[in-house]
Amino acid sequence: MNGRFDLTNKVAIVTGGTRGIGLALALGLKEFGAQVVVTDIIDHRKEEIKDIYFIKCDNRKPDDITKMVKEVTDKFKRIDILVNNAGIAIQKPAVETEVDEWEEVFRINVTGTFLVSKEVGKVMLKQKKGEIINIGSNYGSVGDATGLSAYCSSKAAVIHLSRVLALEWAKEGIRVNTVSPASTRTEMTKARHDDPKMQEHYKSTFPVGRVLETDDLVGAVIFLASDASGMVTGHNLNVDGGYLSK
Repeated sequence: MNGRFDLTNKVAIVTGGTRGIGLALALGLKEFGAQVVVTDIIDHRKEEIKDIYFIKCDNRKPDDITKMVKEVTDKFKRIDILVNNAGIAIQKPAVETEVDEWEEVFRINVTGTFLVSKEVGKVMLKQKKGEIINIGSNYGSVGDATGLSAYCSSKAAVIHLSRVLALEWAKEGIRVNTVSPASTRTEMTKARHDDPKMQEHYKSTFPVGRVLETDDLVGAVIFLASDASGMVTGHNLNVDGGYLSK
């Protein structure tokens, strides 16, 4: 494979990469030539994709993250691409959201993203090159009244964290960007997307008339991971079928 999108010989980490959006991104990076490592608390991979290297890692635990980064660098000698995809959501009215639930969402979505970026950033600073892509959400840019106060707030924090890290590391050869999808069909969101009322809601809400599939996000991540986006940093790329253009 040749060209600006070629990722041959690049080493990529995808957190939360054994199913859903993370798995689709891991397979996309592999398709474009990268050696891919996926991390997760549980290995959800199916047999046909066992050739993607897996490391068990809980992003709530700093020691897990440090050990994971060391294992990757010991095995592959470098880290070129990081996709911070691991995240959770709870759906409750704000007045019913307990403080431990709020903090768990932030612990995984925001602090976990920061800690992984920090440890991988140390490797990339030595290399003087690297690409970090954080998975945000449209809900990090607009409000929502369906009981997602913790999730929306955490994704807004992820988007802004990306901007701050992009500025801090801009002269060190490290680019940091966010990809923010609209509602995406995954194993975790299947019940919501199969609800006839929600299907009508999405058809009327999204200008393209449908929710995202996980593969809809691959091109954006490949672009930001590759030399094709060499002057793009601190950017939040919305992949939303026109939702935020309304």
